[in-house]
Amino acid sequence: MRYTVEKRTQMNIKLLSPIFGCRGMSAVSAQHRLSRCFWPAVCVIFFCTYIICNTYNVRSSSRSKRLKHQPGDVINVTSASHITEIKGHLSNLSSGFSEVWHDNIVYPQVDISDFKPVDQTICPAMCQDIEIAPVNSMPLIALASFPRSGNTWSRSLIQIATKYYTGSVHWETERNLQRVQEWFKAGVEDYKLRRGVCVKTHNFGQSHVNIFEEGAILLLRNPYYSLASEFIRYNSVLRNETKERIVEMMKTNDENWTKKFLAQYEKWKFTALSWIKNCKRLMIVFYEDLESNPVRELTRMVSFLGQPINPDRIQCAVHSFSPMKGRLNHTSQMTFDPYSPKLHNILDGYISEINQTLIRKNATPLPTYENYFHPT
Repeated sequence: MRYTVEKRTQMNIKLLSPIFGCRGMSAVSAQHRLSRCFWPAVCVIFFCTYIICNTYNVRSSSRSKRLKHQPGDVINVTSASHITEIKGHLSNLSSGFSEVWHDNIVYPQVDISDFKPVDQTICPAMCQDIEIAPVNSMPLIALASFPRSGNTWSRSLIQIATKYYTGSVHWETERNLQRVQEWFKAGVEDYKLRRGVCVKTHNFGQSHVNIFEEGAILLLRNPYYSLASEFIRYNSVLRNETKERIVEMMKTNDENWTKKFLAQYEKWKFTALSWIKNCKRLMIVFYEDLESNPVRELTRMVSFLGQPINPDRIQCAVHSFSPMKGRLNHTSQMTFDPYSPKLHNILDGYISEINQTLIRKNATPLPTYENYFHPT
């Protein structure tokens, strides 16, 4: 059946009358109102659609460009908008710092030349005024490492330098330890509460790395030292072996050292590779650099964490905590090389693999490790 123009008009009026408030009007009056309202309404709809689409495109573009920096780029953070774009949840950034990016690896640019020597009499008070941050007030940034690579030492330095306690991924197994309850107070509760200025972790799975979208500090120590130190710690603390027995196992290449501990060699490698490859924003700290220039390296870490640079607190932290006062020197009295030629080949291969990964990213390679643990 062919509809006439009049019938189509009547049908359109019937459909659109409720929308434009024409219900109950005569056909002539309704048609008159529709003719006045229809095209302005169409213009409003098109305008709203345009605004929505452009808003979505701007946000999508911002998200996609957030972490795409080229090697050698310098990002100067001088405004709240830049901070939001580059750092996400880092809301307490100190002003005026810059970072150089080599792929996903970040190098905070700091200047400590104007640091005046601290009056060390104020340091004890700075070791006592550390706070637990309010819930959800801190970015989720990891302090990642293989065991015995300076994590505990670095946490202590960072706490004094920033005035905030650090958390731990391993909080459920560590929260009853006396040193955690007394000194790492944000480490007694779930790290996802974001109450710690950074979060200790020895884990390295990709899904775990991806949790820390705001970044991570990766501590890397010479594996010849960290592995030997971890072997000593494991056997003395968990197996109650005497120091003499542990030294004998390493000196005679006992299978507990040469075979059963090989999984830890791989763990050292995978810890480094996973964080280097998968973390979106990574700062690498070499333990040897932290040991030789702790003020500079600690200042870089504080900057990376987005906390204000306080020269007095940083210097007090270094004065109050050194590796000689900590638990890192299990190997300091060893006068022999515990690694057989076969073990040297394994570790040297792992070191080379990590170096090649860093070089491909145009990043700073590992320090020279080949002469370590060779008796003089």
